[in-house]
Amino acid sequence: MSNKIIIMKRILLLFSIFYTLSFYGQNDTLSIVRHTENDLITPKDVKVLFRGMTNEMFIDVPNAKSFTVSGRDVIKKGKNIYTLNPGAGNETVIKIDIVLKNNKKIVEKYVFEIRNVKRSITCFNYTKSDSVILANKNQFKDAIIRVISGDKNLNIVHTVNRFSLKIPGRETIIIQGNKIDEKTFNDINKYASKGDEIVIFDIKVKVNISISCILISPMVIRIL
Repeated sequence: MSNKIIIMKRILLLFSIFYTLSFYGQNDTLSIVRHTENDLITPKDVKVLFRGMTNEMFIDVPNAKSFTVSGRDVIKKGKNIYTLNPGAGNETVIKIDIVLKNNKKIVEKYVFEIRNVKRSITCFNYTKSDSVILANKNQFKDAIIRVISGDKNLNIVHTVNRFSLKIPGRETIIIQGNKIDEKTFNDINKYASKGDEIVIFDIKVKVNISISCILISPMVIRIL
């Protein structure tokens, strides 16, 4: 093997080692960008923001001399805490300008998907209303009406305060709370027949977040 080839291989090896060290050095100063514990989005590192609600982010750059955060709809709330309430569009970018301790400047950009809050899903006991639910009359006894988030990344807790129930040919029944009461159960037993569809709608909830609008799917239960 010629000396020229040996020298070239050594140069490539040194370059590779330098590049690797440089890469890991940059990794040591990468920003930490995640949703806070006050934010209902899970997991906390998911790059998703929801329209119509305030998204709270924790942003830090360990070992940096200083850094600034900017971007559309980004507001600094406190040390390392930023809020975003996205408007139009499908994505937004958070830009972080970093000054390292050696005064080297680095710019990082994080792209976040913007989603609309999906329609919440109504459940009859633990059965989701993805389509018409099939149930016998006995399943209506003390049945609980629940509402859950329509998006797996958004942990909204819904407390059902009231809902309406319609038996074919009868007047609408308004029920306070989240449980089918004894009188309504007796009416279903008396007036509903096999194949009839009980409709549950106009569901009123309280949620654990400030949000502009909550849409809830009605539910249809067919008697077996």
